[in-house]
Amino acid sequence: MNRTELLRRFQTACGYTFKNITLLEEALTHDSNRVNNREAPTYQRLEFLGDSVLNLVVSEYLYRNNTSFTEGQLTTKRSELTDANKQRQIAEKLALKDYILFGQSVPRDQFRGHHCFVESVIGAVYMDSGLEDARKLIRRFWEFTDDANTASTAGAGNCVLS
Repeated sequence: MNRTELLRRFQTACGYTFKNITLLEEALTHDSNRVNNREAPTYQRLEFLGDSVLNLVVSEYLYRNNTSFTEGQLTTKRSELTDANKQRQIAEKLALKDYILFGQSVPRDQFRGHHCFVESVIGAVYMDSGLEDARKLIRRFWEFTDDANTASTAGAGNCVLS
């Protein structure tokens, strides 16, 4: 399957269609692919941005839906909802490693860091359409609702993707 078809399938899987497909290409390009061009963009800058967007959206969600939580409780819950284990679950549901462009030096089936690309996709959506679309993507991936009774367990182990 060619790269264009893979990117189209990924957009369907994640529920977002990119206006600027080069952002998605960058978000799904591993550093090992830079062998022939050291200046080629890879996922890392978008991961940096996506990390901040994810923390903002999760913080806002927890703040609005857990009015009795202290700062410490909010911080702990945010950490649980944004850690590598949660992102790994989402990456696995998306079959994210199937869409990542690796260089020849990295065997796809042995690569274990595909959860990092969840944040790069969030960053790419943010750059493509802004905060509201990134928020929608995160809320869908993390199964957030506006029900304060479910907020303390939302996203604790399941992902809305199937």
